[in-house]
Amino acid sequence: MTAERPTLRTIASITGGTLSGPGDRRIDQLSIDSRNTDHGSGTLFIALKGPRHNGHRYIGTLYAKGIRQFLVSDPVDATSMPDASIVAVADTLQALQDIAAWHRSRYTIPVIGITGSNGKTIVKEWLFQLLRGEERIVRSPGSWNSQVGVPLSVWQLGPEHTLGIFEAGISKPGEMKALAHIIRPTIGVLTHLGDAHDEGFNGDRALKEAEKRLLFREAHTVIDDRSLQVITEEVRGDGTVVVIRHEGEEPAFTIPFTDRASVANACTCIATCLHLGYRPSWIAERLAKLTPVNMRLRTMQGRHGTTLIDDSYSNDRSSLAVALEHQLRTAHGRPRAIVLSDLAESGLPDQRLYSEVAAMLARAGVEPVIGVGHAISAQRAAFPDGSRFHPNTETLLANEDLHDLGGAVILVKGAREFGLERAVERWQQHVHGTELQVDLEALRHNLNHYRGLLRPGTRTMAMVKAFGYGSGAVELARLLQHEQVHYLGVAYADEGIELRQHGITTPILVMNPEPVAMETLHRFDLEPEVYDETSLKAVLDHARDAGSAPPIHIKLDTGMHRLGFQPFEVGALLDALKGAPIRVASVLSHLAASEDPRQDAFTRAQIARFAEMADRIEEVLGYRPLRHVANSAATSRFPEAHFDMVRIGIGLHGIGCTAAETARLLPVATLRTVVAQVREVPAGDGIGYGRNGISDHARRIATLPIGYADGFLRRLGNGAGRVRINGKEARTVGNICMDMCMVDVTDIPCSPGDEVIVFGDSPSLADYAADLDTIPYEALTSIAQRVKRVYVRG
Repeated sequence: MTAERPTLRTIASITGGTLSGPGDRRIDQLSIDSRNTDHGSGTLFIALKGPRHNGHRYIGTLYAKGIRQFLVSDPVDATSMPDASIVAVADTLQALQDIAAWHRSRYTIPVIGITGSNGKTIVKEWLFQLLRGEERIVRSPGSWNSQVGVPLSVWQLGPEHTLGIFEAGISKPGEMKALAHIIRPTIGVLTHLGDAHDEGFNGDRALKEAEKRLLFREAHTVIDDRSLQVITEEVRGDGTVVVIRHEGEEPAFTIPFTDRASVANACTCIATCLHLGYRPSWIAERLAKLTPVNMRLRTMQGRHGTTLIDDSYSNDRSSLAVALEHQLRTAHGRPRAIVLSDLAESGLPDQRLYSEVAAMLARAGVEPVIGVGHAISAQRAAFPDGSRFHPNTETLLANEDLHDLGGAVILVKGAREFGLERAVERWQQHVHGTELQVDLEALRHNLNHYRGLLRPGTRTMAMVKAFGYGSGAVELARLLQHEQVHYLGVAYADEGIELRQHGITTPILVMNPEPVAMETLHRFDLEPEVYDETSLKAVLDHARDAGSAPPIHIKLDTGMHRLGFQPFEVGALLDALKGAPIRVASVLSHLAASEDPRQDAFTRAQIARFAEMADRIEEVLGYRPLRHVANSAATSRFPEAHFDMVRIGIGLHGIGCTAAETARLLPVATLRTVVAQVREVPAGDGIGYGRNGISDHARRIATLPIGYADGFLRRLGNGAGRVRINGKEARTVGNICMDMCMVDVTDIPCSPGDEVIVFGDSPSLADYAADLDTIPYEALTSIAQRVKRVYVRG
C-alpha cells in the first residue's frame, strides 16, 4: 500500500495509451465535468463521450482555466497548448475504469460491495453511520454506482482508510463484470431485488440476480436476505423491534423506522456488522440512532432571498466535492457561500486536512466560509479573509442570520453531530403547511420577564416536561442552557435522557423518577425527586451499593396532596436523612392555586408550612439545600415564595397569571395550516361525517389539513372552534375529522394555499384553550408530535 499517486507515464502504461508531453506529473484528481471549478495542478481531465455529450469540446476552455493533463480518444490539436500532457487511448471510459482498477489493486483493506435493485445507497449510508466511529471509511458519494461513478468513487481510496463501502448499479447484462473488476469486494451485500432498472433484463429475475452476483466473485462472504435469522418483528410506536438468533442467543434491536423497506435495509446492516465482528449490544446501541438518508442535498428558499442547500447529514472530503458541484449547478451564476462544520474522521492531521479543504473551496470560488467547530476554527488561517468561525452550532445560530448574503446560494454542509439542520430550519423561508412555529426569541423575552421579578441571586428552573409543553424539549433546552438557567425540570427520566443524548449539560430534575432504576438516573446525571419512603429507600440503597448517588430533591406535601412527604411524615424523613450518604440538592413543594386570588390565604399558608418543614430538614442536614415552591403564577404574585429558586413553566410560553401580565409577555407558539380546498355547498346539504351543519342557505366551505390526530380535537367541531383566514374569523362546520376539518368561508375571500392561523396572536392560545373548554397547558401539550415544529427567532 502506498500513498503515492501515479504519474502520467504510469497512466499511459495502465491504459495502453500514447503519451505526448511531460510524463512525470503526478495525478491526484480525476475530473470528467468541465463545469467543475475544483481543478488543481494534479487534475487529469478525462474526455468522456456519450450520445449527447463529448468532453473533447471543452479541452481548450479547460486549458485556459489551468488544466494541463488530458486523457482523450479523439485527435486533439495541441499547438495552442504547448505545456499540456495528453494521453491518447481508444476508449476514455475503459481507460477511466482501468485506472480505478489499478488503484484498487494497491489496497488490501476490507471492501464492502453493495448491489441490488433498491436500497443500495441507504444501506451504504447506514453502514457509514454505524461504523464511522470505529473505521476510517471511504465510500461512494451520493449514488455514484454507475460505470462512471464507481471508478471515481474507488479513486478516493487512500492509505488513511481502513474500510471501503462502494455500491454498484447496472441496467443490462454485461455491465457488472467491469464494476466487479474495479471494486473487488471482500464482502458482498445484496439488497432487495425488485423491478427497478429491469428494462435490460426483460423481466428475467434469475438473470438479473445472476448478473448482480458477479460483483461478489472474489468476495469471502455475501450478505443477503437469508443472512439474518429473524425470530420476531414487532412495530412499537415509531420503531420496529427485531429479535434474531445469533450464536445461541436472541438479541433484540430497535430500528427507528416502521416501513418494510427500512426494516429490511436495517437488517442487512445488522448482518453486515455482525460479520465484521461487532457485538449485538454495540450494534443495537448505534442502530437506534439511525437517521433518514433523504436529508442529503435538499434545496429550498431561504431568508433574505438566499437559496439553501441542506447537506447537514455528513461531512468528509469526497461528499464535500459532490456537494460543491451540486451548488455550482444550482447557482446559475449567483454568489456562493458555505457553512461548513468540522470534517469527519479523515485520518489526516488537521493542518493538512483544512489546508486541502481551503484550497478546494478557493478553486470552487466559494466564499465566505462560515466554519463551525473547534477543529476548523483552529485552522482559520488557512481560509480567506472575511471567513467567520463559531465553536458550535449554538453560537452559529446566535450570531448568524445570513442578512449579508442576500441572494447567495448557501451550502450548509455538516457532520451529523453538529445538527446543522437546525440552521437550515432557522434560515429557510417557511412554506405553508400544518406546523407549530416556535419563536425562541419570544421565549427568551418571557424568561427575562420573570427574571426581572427576582431579587439578585435567586435562581431559575425552566420546565421542559411534556415535550417542552408541546414546543419541543430539545430545542427549548438548548436555548435555555444558552441562557444559563440553573436547572431544567422534566417529568420522567426518558425526557431527561433524551436531553442528555442531545448534549444538554444543565442540571436536570426528574420530578417523577419511578420506576426507572437509580443506576440509570445516576448514569445520565439526572437528579430525582424523592417524595415518599419508597423513593427515599431506593436512593439510599443505590448509594450504599454503588458508593455514591445522584443529588436528590425532597418533595414536601404542603396542601396540594399529590406527591410529597406530609407534615406528620417529616420525623421519619429526618431520621432517615441523619448520616445518609447522599446530598440533598433542594427541598420543594407545589402550590395548589397560586394563580387564584380567592385562594390567597391558602397559598400563604402553604408557603409558611413549606418554610417550617424546610427549616427542620436543614437543621438535621447541617447545610442549606436550595428551596423552591413558586411556579410561574407565584413568581409574579408572591415574592415571599421566591426563596432560592423559582420554577417557570407555562409563563415561558406567554401565558401570564393575569390578562395584564399576558399582555407583557409574547406568544411563543403559532399553530398554522393552509386552505386545502374551497367548495360551494348548496342549501340543505350537510358537512362531513354525520351530515351535521346543515344550513338553509348556500355556503363556501374550506377544508383544512388539520384534525383531531393533530390535536385539533373533536370538541371544536360544529362551530365551537375558530381559525383566522386572511384576517377574518372562520368557524368550524360539521364534525372534526381525524386529519381534516371544515370551516365556513362564505364571507371570506380565500383560495387553496392561503395561510390559516389556528392560534397565535389571534386567536390566542388562551382563546383556543377557551374554545376547548380547558387550560392553555392542555391545549398546547395536545398538539401531536406529527405536526412539524419550526423554530424561528422573532
